[in-house]
Amino acid sequence: MSSKLKTADFLILLPAYNEENSLSSVINQLGNLFSLDQLILADDGSTDNTSIIAKEIGIRIIRNRRNRGKGSILRSSFITIIKKFPTFKWVVTIDSDGQHDCQDIVRFLKTISLNPEVDIIVGKRDYSQMPPVNWISNKLTSRWSNYWLNWNLTDLQCGFRCYNTTALRKILNFGLKKNKFDLETEILLVAWLLDLKIVEIPIKTLYPRNRRKSRIRPVFDTMRWILLVFQYAFTLKFVNKVWQNRFLLNLRKKRVKN
Repeated sequence: MSSKLKTADFLILLPAYNEENSLSSVINQLGNLFSLDQLILADDGSTDNTSIIAKEIGIRIIRNRRNRGKGSILRSSFITIIKKFPTFKWVVTIDSDGQHDCQDIVRFLKTISLNPEVDIIVGKRDYSQMPPVNWISNKLTSRWSNYWLNWNLTDLQCGFRCYNTTALRKILNFGLKKNKFDLETEILLVAWLLDLKIVEIPIKTLYPRNRRKSRIRPVFDTMRWILLVFQYAFTLKFVNKVWQNRFLLNLRKKRVKN
């Protein structure tokens, strides 16, 4: 970890729904990097021992009474963190199912030390190591966004991220509407509208053999992401910024030619 960064400035948020089989292992790995006071379980109404395990280990818990979706528990957790833990400058979200390598958080810290103006860091997984069900909709939304928004992000749905809390407050004030997996893509669209700096960095892609079946539903969740894109695409703010960016991009190209 870089000496320029205070690791005490970081909160680690673990969204979870029925992850009793993997949660202890993930928390133990994170415990090698951060204190337990910096870990928060975001429990989306688990019906197994997920919250009990977190309580026994001694980490904070934010919990939905019933299962409402990953987007719902993330949004409510972000609001709670902004209100109750204002001294923290960064929030790292990492899934509780063991899909991510906790050591990759060090990459986030190094990225911040090299780019102190960054607002959001997004993990970039290797598509070749992902099950088709996980990357088909991701590729579709990524290609659409890259074409219209002139950015270069390839993994809009990765849950392993790092948020600057000041930027997170701006995004929450703008408003987030989604309650499912599509909220993580919505956050990036809002960040783009707010001119926040987003950086994507490679992370390890882990799909253990004993990992539970993905909860992503190919048809329904792909439709959610497509609907999200269209909902934003037809707002006045979005249209104005897209065409403004296109105009500026064409202007730069003409200047280069001349």
